[in-house]
Amino acid sequence: MSGVIAKLVTWLILSMLAYHIIAGIRHLLMDAGMGETLQAGRAGAYAVMVLGVIAAVILGVCIW
Repeated sequence: MSGVIAKLVTWLILSMLAYHIIAGIRHLLMDAGMGETLQAGRAGAYAVMVLGVIAAVILGVCIW
């Protein structure tokens, strides 16, 4: 794990996994009846993207 390529691949995989988990939680909340309007759906999508970027940055800091 000392190589740059290995760290990059690990970061990419973990970032994609984190985004997928965050989006899955959003879908579970929508299945429960929360955020079903158009405005709430857009806000939820924006929140998932922002949280995904934050998770990617945190993972990058932890890996490097």
